[in-house]
Amino acid sequence: MGHNLVQDLDWPSIATRYKRLYTPAVNDVLDSYGLRHQFAHHSIKPLDPTQMIAGPAFTIVGMSNATMDLGKRIGPRVIDSFVPHVVAAYDTMGNEDTGVWGELWSNGAAKRGCVGAVVDGGIRDTAFIRRAQFPIFHKFTCPGDAVGRFNIVDFNCGVNIGNVRVNPGDYIFGDEDGTVFVPAEIILDVLEKSEEVSRKEDRIRDAIDGKRSLADLYTEFGKF
Repeated sequence: MGHNLVQDLDWPSIATRYKRLYTPAVNDVLDSYGLRHQFAHHSIKPLDPTQMIAGPAFTIVGMSNATMDLGKRIGPRVIDSFVPHVVAAYDTMGNEDTGVWGELWSNGAAKRGCVGAVVDGGIRDTAFIRRAQFPIFHKFTCPGDAVGRFNIVDFNCGVNIGNVRVNPGDYIFGDEDGTVFVPAEIILDVLEKSEEVSRKEDRIRDAIDGKRSLADLYTEFGKF
């Protein structure tokens, strides 16, 4: 994987902590860094809104391509390159007629420890993916196979996902509100600040339940 993933971090613990949060809180923290374009376009939605994704990005990019030559297709090599705890970030460069991620991709990725995927494009074998409970965010479903329509051109490289530039090792966190991308250098800082935001919002909820004036709360906390 990319250089950012060699960090000696406890990825399962980090994922557990992120999953106690919600994407608006994390995005508010990213805003505070001046990073105001770190959330994917709303066209990318979870297949199952009850599922969350959290993990460092394993990036993939492909494009529309009519080749039928299986020798030029690197998809199997990409699947074999997955490492534990990653979330796949799949840039299709605007392809609209292919289900680039299906049942075999889900099974192969999961067996290698990949914990979810964000596909800026189409998926297929949707019922099988849902049955396997593989967490995936996507733009649309499509029965079209990749052979003769689409080919991967690179992986472990910079990609564009939902209008956001994503590099290998950037942190992906997604829930029913959408997907946010945290630059690799500030994964832990953003996590800790997001936990502070969550605690603050819990205090606001308690104060509202206690019938405090909304105007007073706005003055005290500065937001709702």
